Amino acid sequence: MLPHSLLAVRLFLEPLRLWDYWPWMLLPLCFGVSLVYKCVRVDEMRRVPVEAVKATFWIVAGMAAAAAVLLLLVNAIS
Repeated sequence: MLPHSLLAVRLFLEPLRLWDYWPWMLLPLCFGVSLVYKCVRVDEMRRVPVEAVKATFWIVAGMAAAAAVLLLLVNAIS
């Protein structure tokens, strides 16, 4: 059995195996960024969750549009 100090470091030596699921990790990242942004920009705090969800949608839609344009560009070149 390993001591607690070695168990805590083990996570950094062996990261979680999320290579197959990394696109899904973009959703909480986008929500976190939009939540912090809207906390700074919105006048009333009760509007923050709705505005953050809207901003998350626009961020994800923008990334999807950029991915589609890049996919078309790569397919047109090759």
